[in-house]
Amino acid sequence: MTLTISRRTALTVLGSSVVMGIPLARAADAPTLLHISLVPIFDVAPYYAANAEGYFAAEGLTVTTDPTIQGGAVGIPALMSGSYDIVYSNSISVITALERGIDLRLIAQGSLISPPPNSSGLLQRKGDGFRTGKDLEGKTVGVNARYNIQWLGMRAWVKKTGGDPDKVTYREVPIPSALDAIKNKQVDVGFVLDPYLTIGRDDPALEFIDWPLYTVIPGGATAFWIVTGKTAEEKPDLVRRFVRAYRKGANWVNAHHGTEPFIKLVSSYTKIDPKLAGKMVVPEAELGVTLGPIKDLMALMREHGLLKSDVDVQTKIFQVQA
Repeated sequence: MTLTISRRTALTVLGSSVVMGIPLARAADAPTLLHISLVPIFDVAPYYAANAEGYFAAEGLTVTTDPTIQGGAVGIPALMSGSYDIVYSNSISVITALERGIDLRLIAQGSLISPPPNSSGLLQRKGDGFRTGKDLEGKTVGVNARYNIQWLGMRAWVKKTGGDPDKVTYREVPIPSALDAIKNKQVDVGFVLDPYLTIGRDDPALEFIDWPLYTVIPGGATAFWIVTGKTAEEKPDLVRRFVRAYRKGANWVNAHHGTEPFIKLVSSYTKIDPKLAGKMVVPEAELGVTLGPIKDLMALMREHGLLKSDVDVQTKIFQVQA
């Protein structure tokens, strides 16, 4: 299944207060088929492990996956319209949607921002000499999307390292194009994610600057698995079954970091060369949704104008017995 939604359409749907969710079960003859949207990165390895190891099947679930490189504000309206049952989305889009009154439930959490070396960093052309946010005033920084975790992290990093974030231009660059954008001088520096960060750090034409997210929000929340409030209320058993299987997948991932089975798994869905995958830093998979990292993120969002006030996220966390 392929779904394309423009950013404008996504934001329009997010702003509507009349969007309604639909039940997970679409037909009596297929009550356990779940349609999932995700971004095929290392962070979703628990999902693929749960499927490969048969944990979803053991819970009586069948999953069908739609990988996308868009995510964020695009995935949430698709969830609310019923195109998907469960969506993996970046944390800022989720919190912003909750502030706007979109009824979501957080059922699982992506990896937290871990100490360096980690999977996201700032790169420049060799010899350009950018070291601080002050150096970047009047310059252009490549981020994969505006108003998401990269955009927020870069603004916060510029401010923390002595610069004015309003004097920096933030240009949207697709994740796979980040290195070329730096080399071709489309941007002065780029916020780069793995596997491209690992590739870029080995490229003699490029130079590493810093770990911006860890510098400004260590341990912060990056992404969530979400369902509609309607789904959580009407089909709680199916959601619990999904989460139980997902957590088993997370335990499998944490137990197999760096092993051949893990590298084979992530290479199969990311399409990354296994030798490269073996070099990459893999974050610890989270087993539940914790409030502290979300509060830290919301504080940073308020500081940079993405939130007017804190959201009562506690009431939006779907409870699953361990």
